[in-house]
Amino acid sequence: MSEEPKTETKSVPLWLQSREAVIAATPESVWRHGKPNYNVTNKRLDDQRQMKFEPGSLEQTVSNLVRVFEMEATHKENPADWISVDPEVFRMTVNGSREYTVKDVTTKGGYNVFIGDLPNYNASASNYEKSEEDFRKAMRSGFLWELLTLETDLPKATFTWRHWGSQNGVFNGHKGDGSLMDVPGTSVATLNSELKLIRLEHTFDAQGVINSLSGVCPLGHK
Repeated sequence: MSEEPKTETKSVPLWLQSREAVIAATPESVWRHGKPNYNVTNKRLDDQRQMKFEPGSLEQTVSNLVRVFEMEATHKENPADWISVDPEVFRMTVNGSREYTVKDVTTKGGYNVFIGDLPNYNASASNYEKSEEDFRKAMRSGFLWELLTLETDLPKATFTWRHWGSQNGVFNGHKGDGSLMDVPGTSVATLNSELKLIRLEHTFDAQGVINSLSGVCPLGHK
């Protein structure tokens, strides 16, 4: 007799479960371009990650929340459809930037909000569609994320993380050499009573990312 497929406990809010659980529970019409598929991404993540946390641990729960947030930022156009945040209250800053709303993220694009205007990257002249295409072409194997360390005194959680990917495409006219760009960062997340995000504050070397992709100066090459 075959085993029943494992399901995630119903006592855990959906936005604290895996991306796959959220995808399964979300109507097709909500997604920008159809339901996303993370099969290849999950395989690469399992092969390349540095940290593995116990199922049900606080580290895994926070990782799930961040991944669901990132998925919604990429694949859900209507802020009212986001479940990882309180869309009316949520604000985000990056490297001391002005506060961004969910609407800013959906129209400007997550990459543009994260990077901002730099000498060799004009986020103001870009939008969601253009930025997604630009970074997809720059790192054709994807740009993975994982949580590294977590300190929490709820409703706030401070965590370190890394984003990484092979520079195996073209960005700003520069053809990458296939080397690994490994970007460290720190975030402070503030949650409401439902454990939804109401504030995110990110800090990382945005200029180093653009310089590396443009062939100006390596950042975290391996």
